[in-house]
Amino acid sequence: MQKIFTGIFLIITLVLSATPITENLFNALKNGDAEEISRHFGASVDLSIPNNEGVYSKVQAKLILKTFFLKNKPSDFLVVHNGDSKNNSYYSIGNLTSSKGNFRTYILYKEVNKKITILELKIEADQ
Repeated sequence: MQKIFTGIFLIITLVLSATPITENLFNALKNGDAEEISRHFGASVDLSIPNNEGVYSKVQAKLILKTFFLKNKPSDFLVVHNGDSKNNSYYSIGNLTSSKGNFRTYILYKEVNKKITILELKIEADQ
């Protein structure tokens, strides 16, 4: 019986250990709201979207993301997986549906003072 409780505890611990992205960030991705997404950027962010890849300032990344969303109007976003990464950071992988096709997203972030800070955002065409 104790083994069952230990197993259940371990499963619950693993499931709860990954901090999922916030509802605001989820909705911002779903609605293509570059302004709201950029509120979660630090001073710089590693951004990778079709035709743009590099480390950008918060302002540059917001403009690049806004341009991407204007060309690819999102209609839905679904988180597929959340997990832990190195150095107390987390990641979320999701599918972004847009007017021009589907995109796989990868978000690497840290929680600092109960606020999510995006370290890396990748949006790749889903083949």
